[in-house]
Amino acid sequence: MDLRRLRALQAVVDTGSVTAAADQVGYTPSAVSQHITALERETGAVLFERAGRGIRPTDAGRLLAAHARDLFSKVAEAEAAIAALQSGNIGTLRVVSFPTAGASLIPPALATVRRELPRLDVALRVAERDDSVPLLRQGEVDVVVTVEDFALGDSPGDGLAWVHLLDDRYRLVLPRNHRLAGRRLIDLAELAEDNWVETMCGVGCCHEAASKAFRNAGFEPHCAVEADEYWPAQGFVAAGLGVAMIPTLGLGVLHDSVVVRRLRRDNEPLRHVWAATRPALLGRAPVQTMLRALQQAAADHERAMRDGPRAR
Repeated sequence: MDLRRLRALQAVVDTGSVTAAADQVGYTPSAVSQHITALERETGAVLFERAGRGIRPTDAGRLLAAHARDLFSKVAEAEAAIAALQSGNIGTLRVVSFPTAGASLIPPALATVRRELPRLDVALRVAERDDSVPLLRQGEVDVVVTVEDFALGDSPGDGLAWVHLLDDRYRLVLPRNHRLAGRRLIDLAELAEDNWVETMCGVGCCHEAASKAFRNAGFEPHCAVEADEYWPAQGFVAAGLGVAMIPTLGLGVLHDSVVVRRLRRDNEPLRHVWAATRPALLGRAPVQTMLRALQQAAADHERAMRDGPRAR
């Protein structure tokens, strides 16, 4: 049954008049009468009968009007629920990020989302690009933070909505007693004879960015020890087992016995950090809020790395 016809029926039952019902629902009296006639044809029941100069509902008319009230109540509940979901007053925002973003960008972004949308639940997961982007495409998560091989200004044309967060630059991590520790800017080629701590967590385009820098510097690093994460890598460097190259998102906490130095820009590897969602979700307040919060967290991180006392 057409909801407009049911609304006209309910208005006639409530007001006892076609003219009054038309004023209530914003139709013409003729349109109200046509809706009632169509309902009687569809239901096979007489819904109103003459009563003097007016009309009154039959039992069938009163019964259908009662069900119409229930229907409109449910419609109003559905509209309110959709509005609450879109605004972030209910529901869950599902976010997945790669590990170092999960440690550096997600916490301040989540704090912003909590302040602005305190009733929203946020489910967080950690995954690398090969797992997170398929989860987004399959509808299992709403926002991903990942590293991609395309830079700002490039168009991936893959049907997702991409938001650039930052270009995460790599830094050299040296023992405090290293011969180059007193320098602020270092040429990667100067470390060709050093032992290196290889960070096995740098996969995909992260690994390719570092490998390209070594090739451009004209040497293949001698790996003395392997570390699964960036923090253990700092421990190996502090112990004097080698030097390491770590992106700034992995340097949120520094070991006391290491120093961080910049590479020359002409051979400084970087990785492009992006957030992505599906275009259908861009209108939802939780997604908009998270994307804005991630952009702010990325800007704050870049400012801290540029202006921080350790000159990272």
